[in-house]
Amino acid sequence: MHLVKKLNEKGWPSIFQGGHLFSFIQNWLFYSLLFLLFSCNDVSIKELPTTILEPNLVFDEFEGPIFFTNVQFESDKNHIYLINARPSMFIVLNKKFEIQSLVERRGNGPDDLDYPIQLQKSKYGVLIEDRGNYKISIVSPKDGSHIDEIPIPESVGHTRFFFQDDTFYFPMVGYKSDTSSVLKFNLLGEPIGKTGLLMPEGENAINRQARLIQPLQDKLVLIGVNLPYIDILSTGDKHELVKRHRWDQFEPLKRALDSLENDFNKPGYEVNEREIKSIVIDAQIVKDRLYVTFTDRIGLDRSKARHLLEFKIDNSSLEYVRAIRFQTGTPDDNLHPTAFHIDESAKKIYTQGLITKQIYVFDLPLD
Repeated sequence: MHLVKKLNEKGWPSIFQGGHLFSFIQNWLFYSLLFLLFSCNDVSIKELPTTILEPNLVFDEFEGPIFFTNVQFESDKNHIYLINARPSMFIVLNKKFEIQSLVERRGNGPDDLDYPIQLQKSKYGVLIEDRGNYKISIVSPKDGSHIDEIPIPESVGHTRFFFQDDTFYFPMVGYKSDTSSVLKFNLLGEPIGKTGLLMPEGENAINRQARLIQPLQDKLVLIGVNLPYIDILSTGDKHELVKRHRWDQFEPLKRALDSLENDFNKPGYEVNEREIKSIVIDAQIVKDRLYVTFTDRIGLDRSKARHLLEFKIDNSSLEYVRAIRFQTGTPDDNLHPTAFHIDESAKKIYTQGLITKQIYVFDLPLD
């Protein structure tokens, strides 16, 4: 009190006198915090401009005519490999999408296909997940002739599998939350373990641990489809966590996640234990690039919906590169593609439209 009195006697401004001092401090703190709040906007998440791609080629059938419904793609330096779920078939194409070989063996025999849904090229041949016969069918990449088959030993999910070092990695169905979200089995179809890390989720969450699986050099990448985590794991027996990235720091994935969480939290919302509500639909890693198709919850106006996001990924960082919209002039423009594939050697993107079922070929944007 003596100090304040002496200061007042020396003619300090009245704002520091009596109760005005406390009021001044309050106002100073308020405006300082307000300044910091607005200055932080410069580091907030910014949405990148959308890259618009128009197709170079469009197919609603192949020469024959050969019709298709739900397809998946794979490619190497010289060929494109395509499976169709119904009717079941395997097609070898050249880079002009001209048929080189067509396999239409349907049934439950050793060399038959019944509802093939995924494929991957390997040193043993083309590996096809035959969901109807619950096996891996191995066929020749030249003509589709039967080589071998491997049983799938347990119930697995429908998202993309991965094969590396004579080991299959399959996402588990996971009706309930489980840390072991990935099944591993060998070339004999024998389970050799499970791996994965529990992704943080809310109370009473069901079916939130679903993953997509991709390789990143010598690492294994597990991508949450409706939880915003990308886990990079070491290979080997232990699969230790190297890095956990989050995809909800990027628009428009964050907006989609917020919208989904809002749905989950609506009063009276009932969870279907056998349903997976996906934001991330599919993913593919090519060298240091992660490509993701997703459900763009942009609202009722779908004229600006995005279909594919590109990220640069490594063990320490995840960088948003671009958002892509496929402009085809069809109803497919409003929704995510039912399938996509990056052909690294041809520098092309192959997609199938969700509505028309047409196959589109786009140029791959390069830096």
